[in-house]
This record gives sequence, C-alpha cells and structure tokens, in this order.
Amino acid sequence: MVYASDSLRIQLEPTLRLLRWAWASSLPAAGIPAAFAQLLVCSRQHHVRRWLADLSSLPLVSTDEQAWLSEVWLPQFVRLPIRTLALVLPVNLHNQLVVESLLADGRRLVRADVQFFSDLPGAIDWLTPSAAAAEGLEREWQGAWSGWKCQPDTVHGLHSPMLKS
Repeated sequence: MVYASDSLRIQLEPTLRLLRWAWASSLPAAGIPAAFAQLLVCSRQHHVRRWLADLSSLPLVSTDEQAWLSEVWLPQFVRLPIRTLALVLPVNLHNQLVVESLLADGRRLVRADVQFFSDLPGAIDWLTPSAAAAEGLEREWQGAWSGWKCQPDTVHGLHSPMLKS
C-alpha cells in the first residue's frame, strides 16, 4: 500500500511490517511536527517493526522543530515496536547533524538496530529478507508515483495515489 500526504510519501508492507517514507514536497504550514506525528500514527496502526526513512530530501529542520522532535516525538517513537531502522541520510549537512543529535538523545532508549545509508537500494536490501521482496517494494513504490493524483483515504488520514486517466 502506498499513500501520500501534503508532505510525505508512505509505503506500508504489512507482511514485512515495514513502513517506508520519503519527503514528497515543499513544507506545508503544519510543518515537520504534523508529518512526523502522522508517521507515529501509521506505525502504531500497522504494528510496524521495520522503518525505512529516506531523509535525503527532508527540508531544513529549525531549532524549534529539532527540540520538538527530541522532546515530544522521540519519546513516543521509542515506544513503538520498531526493531530495524534504516536511515538514508539527508544531503544537507545541517539535517545530518539534527539526525545524529536525535539518535544520540535516543540511543539509550531506542531498542532498534539502526543503520545509516547513503543510497536507497542499500537500505532496502538491508531491511528485506530477499532480493525478490526488495524488488517488489521498489516496483510498487515506482509504480505508485509514475503519473498519479491523490484520492483521500479516510482510514489513514492520507491519500492513495491513483493513476491519472
């Protein structure tokens, strides 16, 4: 299942209990807190155990947003049953430092195996049990975003991509 919100693209693979997300567009008025809160909700609802966060296009994180992530979001995230966390690093040095700071803050709390990646294929390979599973995830992701419009999905508070007609 692949969904979109104002700022996120999200893929849920229920068999693997995997959530993959990437930043989709410019920052909406609600900002980073709304997007990250949405990720918590999706992760809880689907009992996610594997997280793939593609942070490469994350917009610049402000100091207020960094504080919110550390003080409000991180304590909720560590209560999720996430066991493996793949992070595709941001290209922006400031955001790389933000991510490292968050991980340092949560290191004693996070029970997940965390790995950093410079590219997406390596992260997908690490999280999936086979090449076929990795190819299936990527095929679904690419297929969802090649020519799409959004249809509201009231269950997840997201939008399902639909092929343009």
